Amino acid sequence: MASLQQHFVLVHGAGHGAWCWFKLRHLLQDAGHKVSCFDLTGAGINLTDPNTIVSFHDYNQPLSHFMSCLPPNHKVVLVGHSAGGLSLTQALHEFADKISVAIFLAATMLPFGFLTEEDMTDVVADLSEYGDVYEMYYGMGPENPPTSLKLKEEFQREVLYHMSPVEVTN
Repeated sequence: MASLQQHFVLVHGAGHGAWCWFKLRHLLQDAGHKVSCFDLTGAGINLTDPNTIVSFHDYNQPLSHFMSCLPPNHKVVLVGHSAGGLSLTQALHEFADKISVAIFLAATMLPFGFLTEEDMTDVVADLSEYGDVYEMYYGMGPENPPTSLKLKEEFQREVLYHMSPVEVTN
């Protein structure tokens, strides 16, 4: 019996881009599914300056645009990893009729997205045991809360990719 082809939309987490789905994308495509991956604003190869992103709506715009352009009656399997869960929450509120299922893969789950400053505190991982690991961006000025953050490169392997094999080149 042939399996039903699904359309998977894979949403990356903070500090990542569409590149992080490389292996899963190909496995799903090889199984006969359609797969869409893209960079959210200022992430991956999207060249938007993080200092110009002043709202979650701005950051999530590529996903919102993608979902709004889906044909009528087309449903997707929406998968979000880590902070990508926040993007899923927003998409669920805006495009529920276009989502067959949402999968939160080790992802942040807030029922309504960012509503309070406490929501931001709940979402940003406490990595204080490693020291000063985040590079903060203040798109609305230094007197306001950060609008985005990035894990400093020297901490990426230890914090995020400690189980990934080191690439060996000859």
